[in-house]
Amino acid sequence: SVLPGFRKRNLFLTLPPPGESQCPAYPTELVFGLDMSDDVTPTALERQRSALLHLLEDLSIAESNCPQGARVAVVGYSAYTKYLIRFQDYHRKTALIEAVKNIALEKTGGGTMTGKGLEFMSNEHFVGKAGSRAAQKVPQIAVVITDGKSQDDVESHAKNLRRRGIVLYAIGIKDADASQLREIANDDQHVYKHHPDAMHNCRRSQTTTPATVSRATVADIVFLVDSSTSIGVDNFEEIRQFLRSFILGLDIGPDKIRIGLAQYSDETYQEFLLKDHMDKDSLLAEVDQFPYRTGGTETGKAIDFLQSVYFTQEAGSRASQRVPQFAVVITDGDSTDDVVEPAKRLRDQGVIIFAIGVGDVNQQQLESIVNLPAHHFLYTIDSYQALQRLTDSLLQTVCISVESRSQGETKKTSLQNCLL
Repeated sequence: SVLPGFRKRNLFLTLPPPGESQCPAYPTELVFGLDMSDDVTPTALERQRSALLHLLEDLSIAESNCPQGARVAVVGYSAYTKYLIRFQDYHRKTALIEAVKNIALEKTGGGTMTGKGLEFMSNEHFVGKAGSRAAQKVPQIAVVITDGKSQDDVESHAKNLRRRGIVLYAIGIKDADASQLREIANDDQHVYKHHPDAMHNCRRSQTTTPATVSRATVADIVFLVDSSTSIGVDNFEEIRQFLRSFILGLDIGPDKIRIGLAQYSDETYQEFLLKDHMDKDSLLAEVDQFPYRTGGTETGKAIDFLQSVYFTQEAGSRASQRVPQFAVVITDGDSTDDVVEPAKRLRDQGVIIFAIGVGDVNQQQLESIVNLPAHHFLYTIDSYQALQRLTDSLLQTVCISVESRSQGETKKTSLQNCLL
């Protein structure tokens, strides 16, 4: 059986790169850990291999015709750890899959030491000397596959990886300990119990690109960006890169997705309306050049500005055609004015409000802005550098919300409905 949240994440973060439609992949680095302890039988190894091959099947590998695809490494762990495949070993998908098929059960002695395997991944793979591109903000993902309970501590090593921004998944084969899988993974949505049919569904849903998600949707999305003095120039550039990544995952067009952007501090600034940019290239060009404004933080005033200026038919809103309307507020501050009534007015108009709070934000204030349930529509992160990791999650949540709105439902539908 599959644990909760099985379909809700995009395991390989395959966002489309700019100008590379023939290469539907975003740079990603994945390290898979295979349990090679003494109690692993040849049959158990085949189960692990089957899970790994299912996940690799739809993955775009970094090779000559797709250099920005995924790099893959595989480690074996028990009381000792060893390299099975390194990032630089294979640059053709066929060769990588053949190598996985040829991995032999080489027991190095000892029991299951998953914590040691996680430490090995952290120290020997997710580092520059091993070819990791973490410094270039390439997403880093670790997938631990195990069929037993670890005899050492896994939680502290998993926390260390997560602190470094590495996303952890855990796949349990047969007798794997479910509570320990949860200690390894980022959350329950990153934990799977292996069954051949389940892994096939996982591969289908988890490797579908957000671009495919977006082709099923029509929506108007307006970003409201806090550009107060507290943000700073460097953090403002992180916001710019986040907007680029998000837009790259969408199908932009006059009859597809439309994007608007406003900035605010203690003043409001019209950057571009929903009607202004109907193709992705011009939209990205505008995102690359809009200025950092500075000032105080008056979020309520800015939300009213969205309602009166952006979500109107004259500005390009298609609300009258029943196209779903979204606002995404990005802020790091505590607003000095009232946000409750402006947000209520905008929601009452039918606009779904998301918020991304960065750093030491006023949680209660942000919860009063977003739609309910708040935990579906409010994201809180420690720093602007963490924005990039939100791209895929926000894309998928928007997709689900669009599907729900278009069907006239208030509940969230399965992401699979949006993918197929």
